[in-house]
Amino acid sequence: DDDYWAGAVKQCGGVSKMPTMAQLGELASQLYVGNPSVGAKQDVYNLTFDTNSSTAKSLGLTPSFYVWSGEEYGSNYAYYRNFYSSYTEWYYNTRDDNHHVAVCLGD
Repeated sequence: DDDYWAGAVKQCGGVSKMPTMAQLGELASQLYVGNPSVGAKQDVYNLTFDTNSSTAKSLGLTPSFYVWSGEEYGSNYAYYRNFYSSYTEWYYNTRDDNHHVAVCLGD
């Protein structure tokens, strides 16, 4: 079907294997120059995505992507964080949006 968030949940092996919004904020902190503090539901601007960071390199990340969290906003929406070259934002979107990626947590 077209519930891409549910597909991400399935691919990761459950909601508990997907990042929380707080963890996505922590990831953002690792991906931008100067390791800025990024809260769970905080937008941060005037940043520089650090393509040379060990985190970006190990995950093969370059700017302009959206990551689903394991947190829902109602029955048809889920939270996500976007990562652009000069800013990061959080929001929620319909679960049928196919522009988001899944990042699964390891053991």
